[in-house]
Amino acid sequence: MQLKKTVYSPFFLAVFPALVVMLFLPKTSQEYKLIIEQKKDIENPSFFDDLNSDSISEFLLTAKGVPFYHELVFDENYRTYDQWNLSDVIDNDLSGAFTGNYDHDRFKEIYVFTHKEDSLFLNINEFFEPDGTRKERIFITKIGYLKGEVTSLVYPAGFYDVNEDGKDELYFSIHTGFGLVPRRMYYFDIVSNKLQRSDFTGEICQFAEMFDIDLDKKPEFFGTMGASGNYKFEVPYTDWSSWLMVFNENLKFEFPPIEFKGYPNMLTIKPFKAENKYCYVVSLEARGADTSRVRSGLFLFSVDGVPLKSMDYERTGIRGTAHIAVIRKEENDRLVVCGDRIYELDKNLSVIRIIKPALHTKFVSYQADIDFDGKKEFLIYSNQEEKLVVYTSGFKKLAEAGLNIFEYNWLISEKKMKSGSNQLYIYSRGKGYFLRLLKNPYHLAVFFPYPASYLAFLLLISVTMRLATYQLMQREKMKQRLLKLQLQGIKSQLDPHFTFNTLNSVASLIYSEEKEAAYDYMSKFTRLLRGMLNDTEKIYRSLGEELEFVKTYLELEKLRFGDKFSYEITIGAGVTTREQVPKLVLQTFAENSVKHGIMPYSDGGILRINGEIEKNMLKLTIEDNGIGRLRSAGKSASTGKGLKLAREFYGILNQISKKHITHKITDLYDKGGSPAGTRVEVWVPIDESPKETWR
Repeated sequence: MQLKKTVYSPFFLAVFPALVVMLFLPKTSQEYKLIIEQKKDIENPSFFDDLNSDSISEFLLTAKGVPFYHELVFDENYRTYDQWNLSDVIDNDLSGAFTGNYDHDRFKEIYVFTHKEDSLFLNINEFFEPDGTRKERIFITKIGYLKGEVTSLVYPAGFYDVNEDGKDELYFSIHTGFGLVPRRMYYFDIVSNKLQRSDFTGEICQFAEMFDIDLDKKPEFFGTMGASGNYKFEVPYTDWSSWLMVFNENLKFEFPPIEFKGYPNMLTIKPFKAENKYCYVVSLEARGADTSRVRSGLFLFSVDGVPLKSMDYERTGIRGTAHIAVIRKEENDRLVVCGDRIYELDKNLSVIRIIKPALHTKFVSYQADIDFDGKKEFLIYSNQEEKLVVYTSGFKKLAEAGLNIFEYNWLISEKKMKSGSNQLYIYSRGKGYFLRLLKNPYHLAVFFPYPASYLAFLLLISVTMRLATYQLMQREKMKQRLLKLQLQGIKSQLDPHFTFNTLNSVASLIYSEEKEAAYDYMSKFTRLLRGMLNDTEKIYRSLGEELEFVKTYLELEKLRFGDKFSYEITIGAGVTTREQVPKLVLQTFAENSVKHGIMPYSDGGILRINGEIEKNMLKLTIEDNGIGRLRSAGKSASTGKGLKLAREFYGILNQISKKHITHKITDLYDKGGSPAGTRVEVWVPIDESPKETWR
């Protein structure tokens, strides 16, 4: 019983439609929104940095004037501070401008590598310090130069005070692809203008970076090592293999380089922490057709170059060109490999999670603090889909937006503004973009439709059930009232005077030995009683049954009163007598006509009953030529109860039926204006189907 009560409760019934609606509810709000705006007036290489430590970024732009190349410095509103003119060529394919603070004061320096044909120069300008460092055309080395174009690349690696004079040295690497030299690591002592370089090798070191791997407070230097296959003669560490090379602060090998045979392989080296100790994680991309010598995969090496673990990409299921990134953790870093999907690995190089990115084509990944919370996010980009997706370091998707950058070589910087509305800036090949990741404080409103849909259905079902209950109660009340009216109608039809008069008439006929007349009288009275008793549960009956009942009643009255009155019943064309009509629809008005209209009439009266179709309704007319309602009111003791019952009976039926029953009573007058009878017209909706029986 309790279970049934629960199942039929509105709280339970509202669950199922609400769940269906919830499945189709769209997410109308996201926690974060990625806004990307293109800087329309930018074509030259540019980036942002805070040069004067005021927490507001300056905008630095490299351009070519006549006759000088120059570096322009703007404030946050792009108003010019000044420009730095340089006599040699600034080639951004060689190296772009960058900043540093070798003397550890409030003001950063701007560093630019320039060249004049095959001569490479370093230029330094402590822009906001009037008496600061300013050096130009410091010769570094000869570089690759072929048919008027530079074939070398310079990669800044960082700053470190190797000679302990309180001022840092600038570390960088130079690599030349098809050219053979230079391929070295360098550092430049800015104070003494002295250059130190690593030993000659055939290996190429790209994207040089520094990191204190062995935690001795001295940095190690490494990068992406490539096998270019350019040397046709024997050289140290041939470029027909890739080599794991790590340099110390003095540009000497930390351990003997480790060879990965094969051409044209590529090694990406990153620092990786496992159990609070750092090691080297190496991603080998075997690009050659001969994979029998070496296969693409991951390798862990200790700070001394001892192999620790390895993992084969193909056997693990990693497909596509693999790019690696490291997520910094307190004890054990996590390794991320971006191939055909995003793979997260633990310290044992075991795949612990595979993330299917919101991109379906080849993509690259970058790490940057786009929301300026001190933690770097992953920026996943596909130029085929022209879409940028932002993930947290735990690869929870934050937002995405359309972006069209053809090149994957991005210069990413942070624009810090006085208003605090910081932005991430991306420059690539003549296009600059501002990125903002905004948190929506109303993102939780996306969940409002879920409880709202349930509450809406709960309210709807509750109201519907209450209305249904109310309608059932009203229907039950109307049912009870109709039954009561039926009983009252039967009681009025079995009026004691009528019954006693009928029985007295039968007794008189028997006494007069008019047996056949007495039998006929009694038979008709019995038929009348049977008609009343058999139809006690009915509200409607056919017109034929109603006419037969009224005819029987009138015959009984006529037997009592003789030729005092007569009656006529006519049925018009189109009336089948199967039409359903309410009980009493004729008998009540006929009885009133006989009792109150015709009986007081001295000249004898006539009662006419007619049925016809009018305007898609069954029109019933009961008309007499009696004394009329006005004269009858003074002569009859009747209370008009029969008419009241009829009105109420029709009123209740009209609440149930779509088509209403109406009636009209008209007083008739002769030419002299005297009452000459009464006409009752009743309009009943046509329906030949049996009506409901109340039980």
